[in-house]
Amino acid sequence: EAKFPKGTDESMLEKLHGQHTKNANYIKPKSSSDPQFGVKHFAGVVYYYAPGFLEKDRDTFSDDLVNVLSECEFPFLLSLFKDQTDSGTETRKKKVTLAGQFKKSLDQLMKQLYSCSPFFVRCIKPNEQKKPNVFDRLLCTRQLRYSGVMDTIRIRRAGYPIRHTFSEFITRYRLLDSTCPPPGGSEDKENAVSLATKILKSPDEGNWQIGLSKIFLKDQHDEVLERAREDVFTAKAVILQRILRGAFARARFGRMKASMVLIQRRLRTYINQQRLQQLSTGFGRLQATISMQKLSTDFQKSRKSILGLQQYV
Repeated sequence: EAKFPKGTDESMLEKLHGQHTKNANYIKPKSSSDPQFGVKHFAGVVYYYAPGFLEKDRDTFSDDLVNVLSECEFPFLLSLFKDQTDSGTETRKKKVTLAGQFKKSLDQLMKQLYSCSPFFVRCIKPNEQKKPNVFDRLLCTRQLRYSGVMDTIRIRRAGYPIRHTFSEFITRYRLLDSTCPPPGGSEDKENAVSLATKILKSPDEGNWQIGLSKIFLKDQHDEVLERAREDVFTAKAVILQRILRGAFARARFGRMKASMVLIQRRLRTYINQQRLQQLSTGFGRLQATISMQKLSTDFQKSRKSILGLQQYV
């Protein structure tokens, strides 16, 4: 419609109504005077207003801007607008419109996406005011529903989203059964099935499946396995803590015992030194007393002897 010289927004809207009225994804306005139409996208219904629709599609890059850019001396800036500068000297029909540029960019983006393995990160706005610590539950729920996260969750619950190869399953959950041999042998499938049967019951009772090279599990099975794995880790951690605490306590007790023995030795040495000093002082006094008594006795004997000799003189 944009290529017709007499094409208008009203004629485009009438042709859309006549061409897509029976399409379930096309929404025709209730009133004929309402210049809009709706499209049911995956994320929800989007309404488009017809006024100015064709003018936007016919809009081209300004000739003045093309002339300015063509005389620019910066190679990088010229490379950004190479298509516009190349078509600047041609006729208006050959110029690329903004809608054409957008379509071309979108085609290039889709080709790049199909040529690689992209990973998409879904960003959820917590509130419309861009304020911290404000969580709008209805807004977040609406974004999750329109972005397809709810449908993805429902599909994952209905299928088998958890898939492990036999060797990976044995490597991760072998600690739940000490009798299970390590992976790497020709009996990995039998060992993995036996291990899964002991924990999750049989495939018919537990509602899990066995493939040619993988085990297919549901979310509840993964929760059971991970919870059992965490319980084993907790039990082993308690054992390690008990052993480490015992080792630390014994080492601390050994240091305390060595310190106590050292204190006792030093204290006994001090007490013995004090006792030795007291004994040395006592023996010294005893020796002095004995020597004094001996001298006094000898003096008395000598005095008596002298007095006796003086009586005969």
